[in-house]
Amino acid sequence: MTIRIGINLLWLRPGEVGGTETYIRRILESLASDQEALDLHLFGTTSAIEAVRPGSASIVEHRAPSGFDAPALRVILERTWLRHCMSRGIDVAHHPGGTVPFAGSPSAVTIHDLQPLDDPQNFSAVKRAFLARAIPTAIDRADVVITPSDWVGEQVRERFLLPPERVITVSAFARARVGVGPHEPTALVRNIVNRGPVALYPAMTMNHKNHTCLFDAFSDAALERPDLQLLCVGAIGRDDQEIREKAAATSAKIHMLGHVTRGDLDFLLASAEVLVFPSLYEGFGLPVLEAQQAGLPVVASTACALPEVAGLGAVLLDPRDRTAWTEALVSPLEGAARIAAVEAGRANAARYSAETTATQQRSAYERAAT
Repeated sequence: MTIRIGINLLWLRPGEVGGTETYIRRILESLASDQEALDLHLFGTTSAIEAVRPGSASIVEHRAPSGFDAPALRVILERTWLRHCMSRGIDVAHHPGGTVPFAGSPSAVTIHDLQPLDDPQNFSAVKRAFLARAIPTAIDRADVVITPSDWVGEQVRERFLLPPERVITVSAFARARVGVGPHEPTALVRNIVNRGPVALYPAMTMNHKNHTCLFDAFSDAALERPDLQLLCVGAIGRDDQEIREKAAATSAKIHMLGHVTRGDLDFLLASAEVLVFPSLYEGFGLPVLEAQQAGLPVVASTACALPEVAGLGAVLLDPRDRTAWTEALVSPLEGAARIAAVEAGRANAARYSAETTATQQRSAYERAAT
């Protein structure tokens, strides 16, 4: 029997929500390849649907009325337009944004992490108050709670005393890279890479991503390697100005590039010396898998879900150990050690595939429907 799935994308603000946007795009890509058991319906703004749709003609799009771009207005839209739409023939309502705006039909919610509850100081007072209520409510209402990693799943089960069968891990996967091909890098990125070796950090500009410690370590490393450069790419976050000011005060060799094109990212993954990922809080860490699949050595944090995701394919360091990060930047892997690291990374990335993601996600929907 085919299950009709309604996926709520009203939470999605393209280019502003960081890794959660990439995560849902990967989920839809995996499901689009095999829809024998699922009838997928996307509900969202035009910009949200166009940002994540996989291009499959069999996925039905329901575009929300225009003029509801403000967060508060989107909440209203969820409780009116979306609720009405979901009540008409949808078997399972999936809310990938971490909140469940209404009770009723069988539902699944994706909880990407519990950072709003673990580290509320990282959020504005308004958002902190909203999420402090919305996350527990979502978990209580949902028939199935989806998490991107076992680590997040364990946090959810322990905090909310949920039975194991109500929590399902659905992990993302690294997309297939086709090389630079038609996706050429911009002149800016190519010129930076041509100036010297590059350490790449792809992360939204938020304080928990730990740019500050990385900048300090880079400053120390540059004393021994004056040609080394640090490229930071990713969406603009709530702490963007503070982080950019710190970068400018630390070194002219730190380049804050913001969001980059696919061609730029492919080029950087192929050209960088190392990917560094010192985040203090991470529910998954897809950039680690992207780098491993591309054959780029990874140095990552020991925090949260990163050891689980990185597996044996990365060097793991205490995210607060400035000296350790300095040493990693000063002494990059070379020769046989680099080859071994690349092979280990690719083997780890292979644990995550579109087929596995699709199987996990279908299982979550089937469980919610029963």
